[in-house]
Amino acid sequence: MNCVKKLFVVPCVFVVFNAHAFPDGVSFGVGISALGGINVMAGYRYKNDSSWWGRFGMRIDLADTDPLKSAIDSAIDRIMRDGVDVGDGVKIDDGKLNASHYALLLDYYPFDNAWRVTTGMMWGDMTLASAIKGEIAEIPSERFYFYINGDHYYYNGNKFNGAANIDWDFYGPYFGTGFDVGMFCGFHFIMDVGVVLTNRPSRLSLEIPHEQLYVYNTESGVWGPVTVPKLDADVAIAERDANHKLSDLRVYPVIKLGVVYRF
Repeated sequence: MNCVKKLFVVPCVFVVFNAHAFPDGVSFGVGISALGGINVMAGYRYKNDSSWWGRFGMRIDLADTDPLKSAIDSAIDRIMRDGVDVGDGVKIDDGKLNASHYALLLDYYPFDNAWRVTTGMMWGDMTLASAIKGEIAEIPSERFYFYINGDHYYYNGNKFNGAANIDWDFYGPYFGTGFDVGMFCGFHFIMDVGVVLTNRPSRLSLEIPHEQLYVYNTESGVWGPVTVPKLDADVAIAERDANHKLSDLRVYPVIKLGVVYRF
């Protein structure tokens, strides 16, 4: 306690103005959360209590990708530099991630050491936006063909541009485990791995431009300009089928690393 008198707030290090202003066991910390960005937390665990209560702790946990948005977007761009091929010459490209969460957590240290198990409630949202692109570079005048809901489409040109967005607005009980390892002068390294069991699955939405788009009429056997209602109907069915599959995924993963200071 005496080796830390003042610590000023910076994005990655923790802040304490007067160590004696807080009761023993109060902690503050900051870290990195996968799918969450910058993670900030505050909690309490009275380490000097020799009773069973000393094995319990509680935390408030907040995370948001906004402080790291440019770095996250740059990392996604590097990963998807060549795009992800999804068939029919179509690739997913230019991903953008926005996410945040907040949680009320209860920690239990079974053996009164660094290992802990955690439960609580977590609320959050995650949005992943991607461009869908296709191009036949070898034959610039070639039509670009693809399928939606079994219907055959083509663009009058060699390029296709659309968008796919996944939105996940979730809440539910959190279950996890992790470590709280003391280092020096009240500083601790922490790690958490867990899942949120949610009844709200993620949702997919598609945006397909209709300009210069043609569809094959199986009854007449000819190609014709697509109508917006026809395209919207096919897109709606494709979204419904995709969301039906996504509805089976109701587990939101959480991985966090950070540093806390405990008084």
